[in-house]
Amino acid sequence: MVLKLISTSTRKKKVLYACKIVIVGGASVGKTCLFNRFCFNSFNFDSSMTIGLNFHSINIPIRKKDAVESSGLVVNSIFDFGGQDRFKPLIPKFLGGANGALLIFDLTNPISFEQLKFWYDQLLEHAEGSDIPKILVGSKSDLLDSATRDKIIQEEVIKDFVKEKELDGFFKTSALKNFNVLEVFKELNNMMLRYNDTSYVVS
Repeated sequence: MVLKLISTSTRKKKVLYACKIVIVGGASVGKTCLFNRFCFNSFNFDSSMTIGLNFHSINIPIRKKDAVESSGLVVNSIFDFGGQDRFKPLIPKFLGGANGALLIFDLTNPISFEQLKFWYDQLLEHAEGSDIPKILVGSKSDLLDSATRDKIIQEEVIKDFVKEKELDGFFKTSALKNFNVLEVFKELNNMMLRYNDTSYVVS
């Protein structure tokens, strides 16, 4: 899916590209916490399950590959979709037009890892998933030390899934600790810019 090339200005910096990012995964895996941490730098211990979807736009500074200073912006329109079964009829419209995707599972919940295959298949069917960057994200890394071994998704299992589905990378994250959240979105933006043969990278 081609990034939308635009030319507008905000605070003296040009908005050069616009993209749609979708965050998918089962219910209660931490999608909204990741969304809130990146978009608003906030974390809510009492976060309830998403009803339908959350949406927010955020500007990311970008620069020419050979430059030091940022020279423009890419607008991220980020969609966080509720993972409950009752919202599945909305999936085609939600995923349509996506330029990049984050597939989320809970590092301490084996069922959430099993649900990834469904979401991966949905990306292929409704979001031109074979042509957009897809990053696997293991959430709640702050719980690993207190979880029992039988609940923790093993590294080899994760690596095999990434290889089998030809995903573009894997990150462990913690929205609570603000660990790797910014890094995930930066990497996805760089991948989207690269997929579209631009000469820009995230500043």
